[in-house]
Amino acid sequence: MTRSSSSTSPASPSASRSGSLASPSARCPRCGRAFDCGRRADPSEPFECWCRAMPVLPPERLLPDMRCLCPECLAEAIASVSREASSG
Repeated sequence: MTRSSSSTSPASPSASRSGSLASPSARCPRCGRAFDCGRRADPSEPFECWCRAMPVLPPERLLPDMRCLCPECLAEAIASVSREASSG
């Protein structure tokens, strides 16, 4: 899941508005892998997901319709931000 500096996450098209968990087997928009996602369909509800333990991506790296990334792609995106920050 992409994480912004807030505690909410954008809803995906597959998520329902009922507040139930989003599909436990989401697809990463970058690599296409299936992964477990703990984001809730209603972004105002708290959620517990593996991504909450990872550093957040800067808001300028997030797109309004961006879906959650798998653990590998999120780690790669975070590493890319870290490399850019240390080199610039």
